[in-house]
Amino acid sequence: MGSQLDRHRHTDAVTDPERQFDFLEGDWDAICRVPAKDGWEEAPGRMTASRTLDGLVSVELFEGVYHGGRLKGLGLRAFNRDSQEWEHTWTDTLSPGHFHVWKGTFENGKIDLFGEWTEAGRPVLSRLTWSDIREDEAHWESSRSSDGGKTWELHWVIDIRRRR
Repeated sequence: MGSQLDRHRHTDAVTDPERQFDFLEGDWDAICRVPAKDGWEEAPGRMTASRTLDGLVSVELFEGVYHGGRLKGLGLRAFNRDSQEWEHTWTDTLSPGHFHVWKGTFENGKIDLFGEWTEAGRPVLSRLTWSDIREDEAHWESSRSSDGGKTWELHWVIDIRRRR
């Protein structure tokens, strides 16, 4: 089993791009961080990820903390064969609906997924990044830009460790 998981340690080495998120399958403990008045607030969370629809879609169930408090979330990811990009969408208990789509490709062992929408009449760019991907842990962060991508504000960070 370890050798199959090690194959995903460096996602660029995965020859089938539809399998690049296989590293995420399983049960994970999470440390969630969000900005607070005096630094960062930290709280535990958990995540379970599996594949469905003949292994073509990655499903993520998440519980953790966000700026509005505790939340439960659902993420879906699939590799778009036409665009050769990963597409990701998300909804949660704090803001049901709002099915934004982020898109991106794996490069140098990480993936940046980008999305864009309007919030309070202003355009928002969003970047979700998976990095430091290893057999039993990975790092995720979410950043936003309100100036067309010139500057980015980090607003949610999650480190996951595989549950034994």
